[in-house]
Amino acid sequence: MNTHQLDFKMVNKTLALIEQILTYIKPQDWTFTARFPGQFKEFRMAAGRLARSKDHKVKAYGRALVEYDRCLADFDRGFTQAKAAKTVKTGARVVAAMKEVPGLEL
Repeated sequence: MNTHQLDFKMVNKTLALIEQILTYIKPQDWTFTARFPGQFKEFRMAAGRLARSKDHKVKAYGRALVEYDRCLADFDRGFTQAKAAKTVKTGARVVAAMKEVPGLEL
């Protein structure tokens, strides 16, 4: 599990940033990768490494993060209710997968 600690830290930092964006900015102005390209590049790379883990719970978490990243990238192309609904479902999968990873806290 220690091999993924840096990736977990990067993911948690980015998820906190996403939470701030969702809290303080109007939905029509939500941009993620365009506003913070370096942060989301690192997030994407960390999610990819987690998705290739040998631990099946970490792998499931990584896959959920990769899908979440794709949903957030869709917001950069424009806000729609359908995109928001898909992102909410994917976010719920991320939280559920996060709870399954031992030693990882919300």
